Order: sequence, then C-alpha cells, then structure tokens
Amino acid sequence: MNEQLPVSPAPIAMESPARYINRERSWLGFNMRVLEEARNLSHPLLERLRFLSISGNNLDEFYMVRVAGLVGQVRERLTEISDDGLTAAEQLEQVRTLAADLMAEQDRRWHQLKAELAEAGIVISQGDDLSAPEKAWMDQLFLEQILPVVTPIAIDPAHPFPFIPNRGFIICLHLKRRKDGFHMNALLPIPQQLDRFIRLP
Repeated sequence: MNEQLPVSPAPIAMESPARYINRERSWLGFNMRVLEEARNLSHPLLERLRFLSISGNNLDEFYMVRVAGLVGQVRERLTEISDDGLTAAEQLEQVRTLAADLMAEQDRRWHQLKAELAEAGIVISQGDDLSAPEKAWMDQLFLEQILPVVTPIAIDPAHPFPFIPNRGFIICLHLKRRKDGFHMNALLPIPQQLDRFIRLP
C-alpha cells in the first residue's frame, strides 16, 4: 500500500492580500481574548469583573475611533482598499458581525458574574427589590444629591440637537404632558460627578 505524502499548501504571492490580517478583525479578536479572562475561574471574582469592564471600555474606544473612521470612509465614498483587500464598507460589515458576537458574550458574562456576585453577598438591586425603608432612603438621596444637578433637555425642531459627550451617560425620555396629552422627547444627561453605583445602608 502506497502512503500518500501530505501536500504542502501553495505559496502565497508577496502581493496577495491573503498575506495580511485585517487590523479591525484582529483588534476585535484581541478584545474577545480579554473577555475570555472574565471566564477564567483561576482569577478572583472581582478580577474577572474587571476584565469584563476592560473589554467594555476597549469596545467603546474601538467604536469612537476605528468604526467612526470606517463610517467616515463609507460616507465620503472612498474607494481605498485595505492591505487585506477589503473596502471600508466590507470591513464595516465584518466588524458589525464580530462586534455583535462580542457584545452578546459580554452580556452573558455579566449575567453570570452578577449571579456569582450575589452568592458572594454583592447584590445589584433593582427598584422592585428595595424595602420600604430603602426606598425612603433613596428618595431622600435623590432629592438632596441628584435632582439639584440634573437638567432635562427637550428635543424639538426649534432647537439644535444637544451635544452628547463621548462615553457620556444619557437617559432618553418620551414624555406625555398630563394636562393635554402632548408628547415630547427629552434627554437627561447624568453628570459624571454622580456615582454610577450607590451602596445601600
């Protein structure tokens, strides 16, 4: 019986785009590896939470810089091809698919870590979870420390769309006026000096 020798792959030409790795896809792959550390049970629980946070911050920056650049190229109808042979539109389509997978995995990791945090005595409470005394304490905190520093901004044709800072935390509202049922939209920017999480007494 004749044994067949393995066939060597054909050499890739020096000018072939197949010699290159797309930098946007590569970056998303790197950030997925960062997120994988949030699954690594050899790390302490809060360290795994920190890896999840890092992957989220990285993705924010990726969209602000890399994706914004691709969107700008598509908007300007630039025809330049990347070293790996893709147009900006093709890169953007691939990025959106990979980023959607990454964000879905971030959500899965957060739900798992939130459950582990609860087992360790760190509970992220929702409004319905609070007792009457806790709700009263939160009401007082809102009136004294939060309400004085927040300012709703109406969105209507008479005013330009308000500036939204990068990585700002904004609540979008659809409001209905009680006296006549008039509907309007508004934004509620949350000032950075307010804590993202509040520890209940």
